[in-house]
Amino acid sequence: MKENRGRPKENVEKRMKFTVDYGDSRWHYDLNKYPRGPYLVEQLDTTYDKLEKLYYKLEKLKEPKYHENGRKKRITKDCKKKMELVEKKYWTEHYRLFPNERPKRRGRKPIK
Repeated sequence: MKENRGRPKENVEKRMKFTVDYGDSRWHYDLNKYPRGPYLVEQLDTTYDKLEKLYYKLEKLKEPKYHENGRKKRITKDCKKKMELVEKKYWTEHYRLFPNERPKRRGRKPIK
């Protein structure tokens, strides 16, 4: 290990904006705005992106909508169908990524 001998350096500039790459994620820092940590973390692994997108879409559809006067809007058959379709897509993607979490089949076995 090299020792630092002599007079210390003057006017040392600290980098305030930088990124750190960890292989599967990229962390963006701006110490002027957020001195305690990163302001953005990018996940470079795209295996769960579709599942996450479907989850947020389903949550947005489940969120109640309101009129201008504050009254809650009705949930129509069309909205229910959209929710069922997105939920079905979500669970098919979930079981594709995590096949061991698929629920067991109950009941009698079909006769061949």
